Amino acid sequence: MERKLEITQCSDGEKVRFTVQQLEGAALDWYENLRGGLDDPEALTFEEFCAAFRDYYVPASIKELKKEEFRTLQQDNKTVQQYLTEFTTLACYVPEDVARDADRQRHFLKGLNSALKVGMIAHDFSSFQSLVNKTLRLEEERRKFGEDRKRKMSQNAGGPSQRQRGMESEVKQLHVAVTTARTEAISPTTVLFPGTLLS
Repeated sequence: MERKLEITQCSDGEKVRFTVQQLEGAALDWYENLRGGLDDPEALTFEEFCAAFRDYYVPASIKELKKEEFRTLQQDNKTVQQYLTEFTTLACYVPEDVARDADRQRHFLKGLNSALKVGMIAHDFSSFQSLVNKTLRLEEERRKFGEDRKRKMSQNAGGPSQRQRGMESEVKQLHVAVTTARTEAISPTTVLFPGTLLS
């Protein structure tokens, strides 16, 4: 609601009236109680209305938990998109921590996993969104690199063992041939090097 009202050219009073029109049931009852307790209900600013609404519907203990959760948020095994979603959700509880774009970037970088953080930390970004975009690209490149590496390793793992099995088979065949040659009084060099002068 707040985002929609930001793009309108409404006054504070109009924003409050428009928002109240959207309230129903318990939320509308809450507003009527709030309004009844004010000396001048018409002087209620939209910012005051939002703060009172949050205070009533989000208890202080929950806010503190969410603040702590934000401040200790780590990406761990989440994708960058999953981490970003959680980061954005929790950032609403700590507007003072993310008031400036640079603060938002610092907190986001702090929680990234080490593999991505090391690739981003030395750079300056023009905006939080620029940081997010480049982090998403780096994650994708790392994913592709990992897939290529796995594929090559599996090919190499299959390759040598197949070659080794082939060599073992050839050695066995040579052993059988030499043993047969001995029992049949044929020179082993004839078996090993047929058609040469060694026989």
